[in-house]
Amino acid sequence: NLFGSPFIEEIAPDSSLVSKFDISGLVDQPMNYEFNFPAVGVISDHRALEFNVAIDTGETWIDADDIRREHWNNLPPAENSIRVLKGKLRSYELALLNEVGKNFNSEYINKGKFLTHLPNVQKVAPSQIMKLWFLSKYSQTHQASVWCKVYYNPYGYQMDYKSPVGVVCQYLTLDIVLDPASGLLEFNVDPEFMGFRNSVSQTALILAYKFWLEDAQGIISEERTFIVDYTYHETSFTFLYVNPFSGIDCIRLTGEHTQNLNASAETVFIPVPVGSGTKTASLKTVSVTGQQSWEINTGHKTRSEMISLRDFLESKDCWMVDPDNSLRLIPVLVEKDNFKLYDSSEDIQSLNLKILEAHK
Repeated sequence: NLFGSPFIEEIAPDSSLVSKFDISGLVDQPMNYEFNFPAVGVISDHRALEFNVAIDTGETWIDADDIRREHWNNLPPAENSIRVLKGKLRSYELALLNEVGKNFNSEYINKGKFLTHLPNVQKVAPSQIMKLWFLSKYSQTHQASVWCKVYYNPYGYQMDYKSPVGVVCQYLTLDIVLDPASGLLEFNVDPEFMGFRNSVSQTALILAYKFWLEDAQGIISEERTFIVDYTYHETSFTFLYVNPFSGIDCIRLTGEHTQNLNASAETVFIPVPVGSGTKTASLKTVSVTGQQSWEINTGHKTRSEMISLRDFLESKDCWMVDPDNSLRLIPVLVEKDNFKLYDSSEDIQSLNLKILEAHK
């Protein structure tokens, strides 16, 4: 059984004999999202996150005998299939593309963009493995390679990764095959995870890194830069969440926090038997439920980072890395509110969020 709408089966053609159908209700179905946690390999494919939808085209008409007729073209799958990602652009984003004659495929897939709204330059923790999601534009298998340019200081102290003196660069690369049958591709991006220490001293300090894809003709994806943040934070919280493109984004909140427990119980009254002692109660607890919650400040963020939090705040599926065990996830909900993402009167931008454990 399919959920959602619309389900429009018949649309009369316009004067040019063209009919446009809205099938969003048919393809926008509930699903279980796939991603690797803890990270497994630099690249993983997720065929369940991309659909190949077969569309049969045909026509109906009333013939001269007033009988309803129909005819289906029954084209082979190669000619009547489209690729569909779970998720959708926001109405305003779609309107911007429509005005200039572009669409999601031309702007994201053909241009090799990673499927995220997060800003290009992000600060990450030293051990934070970032995720980037990619859908190949090639209709056949395509030879390519993963590249990561690592900026580091071999003497182990922090400095600006753009400094012309004292910064050394190393390139990490991995050959891959882009297969249209592989679906959505998940890249786990982190120099240590990709083998940086295999040829570099343990004392070298990674300052930043840049990630992209190439083929024999050159770069085929956008380039994403991550700056490693060695600032001390008493506690930081890492979240994974489903973004509008079906990818899983990763963010870190570094501000002050409180941890709470909302406990509720059902009790019944039981008369105390005659002669009972002080250990006997007349109110008995019959059931107890508890829900953990956290009030967390995002920590100082740039305007672009604050604006990109919208995907996190609106996401239907979120997980928090367990603060007590970095190998476990806790399903969580972001309590909805009227969020102030940016205030031009403030020099430093941050936001207070309430996070609820998605269990009771």
